[in-house]
Amino acid sequence: MARDAIQRGWRALARAPLRVPAWALLAAFVSGPISASTPPSPSPAAVLYEQLRTVGLDTSRVYTLREAALDREDIHLTFSTGTIAFSHDVQGRITAAFFEGDGELLLLPPNQTERSSLARFTGAAILEERFSTLYLRFDDDTFEQLKPFLRPAQAAAEFVARWDPIAHNLAGSDALTLLESFTYSPPRSDLATRFLHFRLAGMRLGTFDLFLNGDSDDQVLVGQVNEANNTTFFDVWAAFPLKSARDKGTRGPSDVALPSRALKYKISVRVLPPRDLEADATVDLVATQTGARTLLFELSRDLQVSSVTQDGSTVEYIQNPALAGSKLARSGNDLIAVVLPKPLESGEKFQLRFKYSGSVLSDAGNGLVFVGARGTWYPNRGAAMSDFDLEFTTPAEWTLVATGKKVSQQASGGAETSHWISERPIPLAGFNLGRYVEARAQTGSTQVEAFAARGMEKTFQPPTRAQMIPPTSPPLPGAPLPPIPRMETPPSPVPAAHARTVAERTATAVDFFAKRFGPFPYSSLAVAQMPGKESQGWPGLIFLSSYAFLDPTELHDLHMPEFERLLYGELVPAHEAAHQWWGDLVTWRRYRDSWLSEALANYSALLLVESRDPAHFRLFMDTYKNELLRRTKDERFTMDAGPVTLGPRLASSKFPTGYEVVLYGRGAWLFHMLRYIVRDPVPARAARRTESDPDAKFYRVLHDLCEQFAGRALGTGDVIKAFERELPPSAQYEGRKSLTWFLDSWVNGTAVPAFEISATKFSASTGKHSARGNVLQHNAPETQVTLVPIYAIVGNQPVYVGRVFADGPETPFHFEVPLGTKKLVVDPFKTVLER
Repeated sequence: MARDAIQRGWRALARAPLRVPAWALLAAFVSGPISASTPPSPSPAAVLYEQLRTVGLDTSRVYTLREAALDREDIHLTFSTGTIAFSHDVQGRITAAFFEGDGELLLLPPNQTERSSLARFTGAAILEERFSTLYLRFDDDTFEQLKPFLRPAQAAAEFVARWDPIAHNLAGSDALTLLESFTYSPPRSDLATRFLHFRLAGMRLGTFDLFLNGDSDDQVLVGQVNEANNTTFFDVWAAFPLKSARDKGTRGPSDVALPSRALKYKISVRVLPPRDLEADATVDLVATQTGARTLLFELSRDLQVSSVTQDGSTVEYIQNPALAGSKLARSGNDLIAVVLPKPLESGEKFQLRFKYSGSVLSDAGNGLVFVGARGTWYPNRGAAMSDFDLEFTTPAEWTLVATGKKVSQQASGGAETSHWISERPIPLAGFNLGRYVEARAQTGSTQVEAFAARGMEKTFQPPTRAQMIPPTSPPLPGAPLPPIPRMETPPSPVPAAHARTVAERTATAVDFFAKRFGPFPYSSLAVAQMPGKESQGWPGLIFLSSYAFLDPTELHDLHMPEFERLLYGELVPAHEAAHQWWGDLVTWRRYRDSWLSEALANYSALLLVESRDPAHFRLFMDTYKNELLRRTKDERFTMDAGPVTLGPRLASSKFPTGYEVVLYGRGAWLFHMLRYIVRDPVPARAARRTESDPDAKFYRVLHDLCEQFAGRALGTGDVIKAFERELPPSAQYEGRKSLTWFLDSWVNGTAVPAFEISATKFSASTGKHSARGNVLQHNAPETQVTLVPIYAIVGNQPVYVGRVFADGPETPFHFEVPLGTKKLVVDPFKTVLER
């Protein structure tokens, strides 16, 4: 909601279990070599990591290469002629090479979604690109495969002198991935678990990257670093599993399981506002596979680790602060690699303890402090359901709020210590603090507390005098100038004055959602003011934008357009409250399913808005549609950023706002369409519907999803199946109780069609009146299928007569219609996303 699209996009990945996909490790391509901070004396792991990140080319391994090929299932690389130099050994293994000459890459994405994505960036659905230089990084038998085609080269020293600085620089970006591979025991040998990285200088497309990473959901990924709007993007052109994985069935989280998962966090924190904290975090884990030694944790770059122990014994670690340009840098995060003394055994339980400190808080002024590292103020494996036991010590004049239930609070020597325990496993834990005024509201057994400061953050900009003076017509020539009106600057807003209103508004939202989705998941909900225009949700805790603590008059005085005023006044608080169910109680499986959380939270909030004021609901829905149809600088529609299932990939250099517009806008429209698809409209001539609430089926699906997937991850397929169970006969395409057509055309599609009725003919026989005609579907692929409602205009009123599956550009229909029908129209009540 009115957030930076890039930050929100990467938040989706941050809330998924931590895997470091190859496409997140792009540091060297953007900002130079990686540096590492390590324990005072270099450990064996640190030495190995240093070798992997700085390895250069070996003058004794320079060869001519002619008519050679590397094939990795979907990836086909050919070398016509050129020179190639391989790297020095690292523990007896060659891991890198640099080629100069003439070569070609061929990549064929396996499905329409990825072919369309590739064409969006390259202009072609198949990647066929000649290249002049190529950097290779690998942990497989690439050197052995190319060996038969190698011949000693002339001028080896000159070749290495020219290309070694670049190869040396590029080595750092893949070092952590290779560290994991080198420390795995026994070494993994099958292609599906190996790592390969190509960086190519293409003749047509410029420099781009291709990864094969067996530890990613999408093992194959190709993309390019680009700049737009003063922001660095990694544009993912295409990403998909290898053919061997596709042949086995759809890859899911179980196919790329983390080597361990966290069972419980016990964290003791001393908070020293306005900037610092000191922490001692113990993590209980269980191994999920045998062989791993290196475990990666997210931890803010602003926090410095002083020690890591396993079951009381010191272990090696590497804190890596330079993933610039990557997903982790965009969200302000960093990594720490813990290298265990021996490989894990599946099912083995163990405990890690981290001690760390640093300046991770931001002082916004007026008693407002912001914890800038969402989810990374403690070392974690990504958002996965765990138990949390949190203890915070703060100066007495500050108020701290956190996730979990506060079970105790004690004051001593000018400090307060509070103890918070999660009531159920939760995906993330968070806290915030400030010099707050507190207000409370109650809904059922749930208490809602709002915490607000007495002033806005120091970056708040009150309206200027030019904004306050209304425009006037220019005076006639020679006429005296009109007096300048005296305008008093509005007083600075006081968020604390509206804390009770925010608490009551949030309590109303909680009550609305609890009646439809099931009980509120926690015993209480804290809503704390956060500087800026962004908001964030945690289990039982919401960071709500300062602007949501302003009343309508104050928002109006800021000269916000109506949409933005309603956004902060009505939608944002409800949206973040809805995340308590969608995102916290129920998480998602893969990044391709992350759209569910934002779309469901947003549409849930819109349902609350609709219950209060249908006109405001319509304003939001129309605005979302208009944003999808807004053109970018190169005259593309924003909707063309891709389908919702691309998740964070929607934010790219070509579509900087693609994530926000598509996930919030199209995502909300998809659930709006599903709401009306499962309704069973009854023509006026037929009996009245049996259910008093026309949305009973829709809410039943959402309630059942919350109940079934509480504490678990939800997938797009799960949602489609749930709605399929409620399909009425009029919504069964080709007589089948299936929503495959909706998944293919709408969830995995991007079109916003236009509809019209043509060739209408009315007739009457034996007392019945009927109409024949065609529904035309424009601005959509020929395979597009849409369920559209048809209404007869009788007098001035639309009367429902039936639904048509618009299958392609033209679809015939035949309906009975009321007496006096002169005209048929498509969807007058705007239940379908259409132009």
